[in-house]
Amino acid sequence: MKSKLASIIITVTLICLATLALWAQGGGSGSGSQSSSSSASSAGQGSATIENEIITYKVLGNQAGQIADRVAGICKPRNPSPTCRSVLLTDPNAQSEIITAKGFGASADALGKAYDGVEPSGPRVEAAPSLSDIATLLTAIKSTAAYSNQTFQPTTQSMVTLLSKELQTRGIALWTSAAPGNLDAGLENVKARLNDIAQKKKDSYTRVQSETDEKKKAAALAALGDIDKEFSNFRTSLTATSPDGTILATVVKGETLKVSLSNTGLLLTLSVDAAGGDTKITHFFWRELFWPTPTPSYNGGAIVSFLLSDQAGKFLDAYVFHAMYDFSKWKSPKYTDKEY
Repeated sequence: MKSKLASIIITVTLICLATLALWAQGGGSGSGSQSSSSSASSAGQGSATIENEIITYKVLGNQAGQIADRVAGICKPRNPSPTCRSVLLTDPNAQSEIITAKGFGASADALGKAYDGVEPSGPRVEAAPSLSDIATLLTAIKSTAAYSNQTFQPTTQSMVTLLSKELQTRGIALWTSAAPGNLDAGLENVKARLNDIAQKKKDSYTRVQSETDEKKKAAALAALGDIDKEFSNFRTSLTATSPDGTILATVVKGETLKVSLSNTGLLLTLSVDAAGGDTKITHFFWRELFWPTPTPSYNGGAIVSFLLSDQAGKFLDAYVFHAMYDFSKWKSPKYTDKEY
């Protein structure tokens, strides 16, 4: 009986030693085991599990709160009237839309001044810009809009959503290209600009038609004809294609952002520089002889940077936040039919 028991013990010991040897080879330099180990390792380097992402988004939420606190500290100091009530996320789309709207406004002003400048009966009140100046402005609108086809990475968009929520709870609105504010207000600004040009055109023709000197009248009508062509080209340019659909749509969104931001809003640049996590399973040799492999543990972290400035570009605040949750057992609640 004793010899049989000793034989069993020796057999179990040999099996354990053999297993240890195999594990050692798996972490050593053997070609077959190394290939298996490296392939398993590389499979997890390019993508994170849903557990890692959940933890990382929790980190992003905390960082969004920290950024919102710092923005609120500048926007709403301890006095009765806050310095600002809104912040613009200056992504490439928003920048292009605002620049396009400014180009539209400059072109509209140039056309209005051109109509006002036609005075056949006396000296012009203000010299009208040359037709080439107006054409240059129209070209600038098109080439500016061509740069607005950039999009956010999904992680950055999630950060924008989290930051919008955090700022809103602090009484500060975050405006973006995707959420510029009241589009009707921007559209009314554009309509007012176009109606103003049309009215100036009408007034200019009324002045010219009242001229008794036929020679001066003919010269003024010729000048108005040239300006009419530019006005027609200006309206046609608004139907050109842009990343927002048309140049007109880009101008409306840009005008909306200008209205939403007003004169006191601040400019915020946001970047999710890195985000991810890892999965770890700690193996206990003697335990796994009798119990299943332990539940994996997960970690996650992110690096987020921001820059805050006023509309003149003056630096107000900036920081690079970095945080990570250590490895922990992440357990999601079980699914039920209960509504939360």
